[in-house]
Order: sequence, then structure tokens, then C-alpha cells
Amino acid sequence: MRIKSILANFALLSISVIAVVGIAEVASRYMVPVSPGPYLLDMDGNEVRQSYVEPSTQFRIITPDFDAPTSITADGYRAPKAKDNNPTTLFVGDSFTYGQGVKDTEVFTHLFCEARGLSCANLSVPGASTLYEVDRLESYLKEKGWAPDNVYFFFFTGNDFGDNLWADEQRKAGKSYEPLEMHPELEQAKKDSRSFPKRMLATGFRYSNLLRVAYFKVLPSLRQKGNEEAHKAEMEKALSISKEGFDRLHKLSKDYAFNYKIFVLYPETEINQDLYEGIHKQLQEIAPTEIISLAEIFKVNTAEQYFPADGHYTISGNILLAEELKKIIP
Repeated sequence: MRIKSILANFALLSISVIAVVGIAEVASRYMVPVSPGPYLLDMDGNEVRQSYVEPSTQFRIITPDFDAPTSITADGYRAPKAKDNNPTTLFVGDSFTYGQGVKDTEVFTHLFCEARGLSCANLSVPGASTLYEVDRLESYLKEKGWAPDNVYFFFFTGNDFGDNLWADEQRKAGKSYEPLEMHPELEQAKKDSRSFPKRMLATGFRYSNLLRVAYFKVLPSLRQKGNEEAHKAEMEKALSISKEGFDRLHKLSKDYAFNYKIFVLYPETEINQDLYEGIHKQLQEIAPTEIISLAEIFKVNTAEQYFPADGHYTISGNILLAEELKKIIP
């Protein structure tokens, strides 16, 4: 009888735990949705693995928030194609400037250029570090012989610091620091080499929003609070690498005789928690020119301007940003 009682209590406890976890999982999907990450389909709906800037391609970027048709020009940058072979205005950045999540003609870069009647090229690449973004800009200037009047460089504080640390590590190891979004075969090889526990964890991330919240939201905050000195040292290193990128951009502007502006974009959390002013100050201290923060325009209604799980700009966010650029840029 005692054994039956223990088993019954254990079964009841197990059912209770499963019920609580299930309720928490459902609640997290509504309250704190976190995307498991994007994947690509071709225009016929077949899954594909290819670079996000593969020349002359069309594909769909899929997350729980959107299904975004995306086109890449023959010159390997996000469509629409520049109006001539020597665009006067270039945009450089990561996935936020690339316009991940919206159609080609809904990206703020295109909306701005269309309103101004400019010939523009959007050289942004998802996952790119500041180091790689400047490399990419320089390669187009050299190989295409472009002579732009203006270059608008967008720094995203949500992951550019981390991307710069990763790029610096790759560079020191003598490896390429091109973003993995450009090399799906390397990303797949990295996945295939994972240990069994890590593969199980990756499967959990794919299907459980609660697990994604715990790992990507809660744990980083706890680690930062638990070791403030280490976080500070890491941030100083990231700023130093970012400064290197800014300084190279400044030199390129002299060598190729173009004007440039550095804009700063922020994730929704940094705006809602009023963290952006301190970050802007740190970036301004390392920049060779005045940088422009684009945080304030999003404060009124971030829920409308950012996708809830993926975190990129919605169509509304892109429109808002294009309108702000029209006010800032003569």
C-alpha cells in the first residue's frame, strides 16, 4: 500500500509539473514571444540553404512573425536595383538595414530613396559585424568603381557589439569573419559538429518558446549581474573594435571623397528600458564624427514598430524610420 501511495503521489506531482510547464509555455508565447530563428524558402515553397545576398535570387524569409519575399540584384545586394550603374547613395548595416521581415519596396532605405528620387544601393547583410560591413563597402567601391555622394552607416546595438567580438576572434584565428548568413554550408557544418546534448538543446529551442526565453532573456541578465567586471571589460573590447570600424569608414570617406553619417538603431528592450542614452554616449566617445540616435522616434509605440517574436522592424517601423530620415537628411 505504501508503494502504491508513493507512486500515486509521484504521478500526481508529474501531472502537476507538466500542467504548470504547459501553461507557462502557452503564456510565454503570448507574453514574451522569442523567434526560433528564420529559415528560407524558394518562391515555390521549398526549403533552401543559400546566402542572404546570393546574386540574382528570390526567396522568402520565414519566422513566426512574417513571410517576407526577398530579392537580390545581380550585383549581390538587396533589391530594388540602383537606378544606374553608379548609385549616388549607399546604405550599410546589418539585418535591420537589410530590411529583414518586409518586402523589397517596404524597407526604409527604399522608401527614403524613392521619396527623394535617388539612385541607391542597400549593401547591408544580416549578421554582419562593423568590421565586415566596412570591408563590404570598400569592396564595392573598388570592384564596381562606384563614386557615391553619400554613405549612410547604421549601427544596431542589439547585436553589433557581439558580432564585432566574434569577428575579431575569427580574424585573430586567421579565419573569415563574413557572417554565417552568407555561408549556410558553414553554419550547417557547425550544427552537424555539435555534441548530442547541444543538439537536444537546439531541438528544444526550436519548439519551446519557454526554453528560448530562459536561455536568451533570463540567463544573459543573470550572468551580467553576477559578473559586472567581466561584462564591463567585454563591452570595452567591443567598443574598441567598433571604433576600428568607424575609423576605417572615416578614412574611406577621405579616400573616395564621399560624405557619410553614422546612425544608431536600438532593439525594442533598450528603448522601453531607457538604456539607449548611455549606449549612445559610449558610441559617441569612439566615433570620429557626430552620430545620430534613432531611438526617440520609436518610444511612442514600439509594439507597433517591432515584430513581437523576431524583433525586426515592421512595415510601420520602416515607414516611421524613412520619414525621420527625410527630416534629418537635407
